[in-house]
Amino acid sequence: MNLQTVNANVSRVPFFRFLNFEVQSLDSLHVAAEMTFESRHIGNPVMEHYHGGIIASFMEATAAIAVHPDFAEVPAKPINLTVDYLRPAVKGSLYARANVTRKGKRIASVSVISWQTAPEKPIAEGLYHFLLV
Repeated sequence: MNLQTVNANVSRVPFFRFLNFEVQSLDSLHVAAEMTFESRHIGNPVMEHYHGGIIASFMEATAAIAVHPDFAEVPAKPINLTVDYLRPAVKGSLYARANVTRKGKRIASVSVISWQTAPEKPIAEGLYHFLLV
């Protein structure tokens, strides 16, 4: 699966269009993506920080693509997630990298990290589980 095809599939999903992100790189076990800041992503209008749900959704989308990059037919179904918010995400681009830690016949586990300035200073970390059908 190449980047152009994956990003074409991303653009077909209304919520993914709302998030406004693009996959930057992918291989069989990893996906990296960038989400461009939009005013609709703001959770704190005074400080102009991202809403936590937007961050978690972006991380979930990145994880789902890592599990099943050809999601045009049947997407991976999230069954559990844990997100740890480590610092506020300020106005600007947000990045995420998903790593498939285990992929069995029915369940996949994916760890995701999101950041703004450097991966060493994460905004949030998450663990996502998907049902594979």
